[in-house]
Amino acid sequence: MERHQAVLRTLSVGLIGAAALVACGSDDDGAATSTEDDEAVTTEAAPEDSNEPVDDPLTTEEAPSDDDNAPPEDTAPSEDDDSDDPPATGEGTATLTLDNGESYEFGVLCSLEPQIAAGSEILFTATSYDDPSLDITQFGDEGTVTELATVSMYDASSFESLWGASSTYEPFGGGLELTLDGSTISGTGTFFAGDDPVAAPDGVSGEVVATC
Repeated sequence: MERHQAVLRTLSVGLIGAAALVACGSDDDGAATSTEDDEAVTTEAAPEDSNEPVDDPLTTEEAPSDDDNAPPEDTAPSEDDDSDDPPATGEGTATLTLDNGESYEFGVLCSLEPQIAAGSEILFTATSYDDPSLDITQFGDEGTVTELATVSMYDASSFESLWGASSTYEPFGGGLELTLDGSTISGTGTFFAGDDPVAAPDGVSGEVVATC
């Protein structure tokens, strides 16, 4: 019996020793595996060294360009731009002198450049709104009224014609010729009372001069 128990103890000690060895081996393997896993984790977690700059959102905001601070462009039209401006006008004086001794002076507004008015071309004109009033007009060769020269003096209140001359009065022994020399309009012709060569056929020679 004792011998049998001794054998069992020997076997037990051997089994315990073997188990201890197995346990140690398992611990060593686990430790090794853990160490390898830790190294792998450490290797994966460690950031790679890089020389590339990292954008700083505080410093990478787009800086305003010089164009943003540039003053707005001037879009005002140039004086050299072509435009349909009305003809230039000016102020001046005019005199009407008749051979019967009557003489009149006026302040006038002049337009010395061709223009289209009421469907007709007007080469130059001088108009007074004094009392009496005066109108001097030379038509061009375009439009409904062509190549007509007229001088008319009329009452500013009633618009009644006082004296008048026209290039169309030639059949009545009259006539009128106007010229433009620089800024001076001048003309000579036969003036009829009431601007009516039929009612007052006895015309009076006269001269008109407008200095603009």
